[in-house]
Amino acid sequence: MSVGGVSSTLLQSVTATATPGGLPKSQTVGQQQFLQLFIAQLQHQDPLSPLEPDQLTAQLAQFSQLEQLTGVNDRLDKLAGQSKDTGGAALLNLLGKRVSFDGGTLMVQGGKAPAVRYTVPEAADKVTATVRASDGTAVRVVELGAQGAGEHTFAFDGRGALGTALPDGSYRLEIAASKSGATTPTSLSLLTEATVDGVDLSSDPPSLLVGGNTVSFDQVRQVHDTSNGS
Repeated sequence: MSVGGVSSTLLQSVTATATPGGLPKSQTVGQQQFLQLFIAQLQHQDPLSPLEPDQLTAQLAQFSQLEQLTGVNDRLDKLAGQSKDTGGAALLNLLGKRVSFDGGTLMVQGGKAPAVRYTVPEAADKVTATVRASDGTAVRVVELGAQGAGEHTFAFDGRGALGTALPDGSYRLEIAASKSGATTPTSLSLLTEATVDGVDLSSDPPSLLVGGNTVSFDQVRQVHDTSNGS
């Protein structure tokens, strides 16, 4: 057998271990198979044209690198799995607790929606709440009048501009404050507070089920201890 044929088979097999689109998984080469192929190559090389030492070293180095990369990938996969499990366990500890999260998404169910808290940084002459449908269309604009600096609450009645109940679903809420003479109103940060009803561990990353909303952990701003009513 010529050295070229065995060398070609060896290199193709080794490459398949690192190439997802290469040979099928059942044809990838492990350490033992590589050594068997390597020995077969040495046994069947042409005596008149033996494999050069630098070629032998290159093939061994190539396999060593591939084996190390495979090990690194396996360890990273395990770490990612452990991290997800740890995150899911942490979210389970929030079951039954009240949390405050981004209130920009307003869930309307049966004509009702959770109250939204917002803070006016300085006294405003005009505060306006705008409720938008998923396509961005404004379905209701509520003038809240002048408000002093501090925390306030907006309770949406679930009705559209014509006074009819809006269909159940998710809406976008915007609240802006402005002073007389100001050309651009200031958008305010919104918070909704609700009890954690469940945890969705099937999502990636895991998320909380809160008052009809699916809330990722990075949206949570505060966690309240219900034992003391805070």
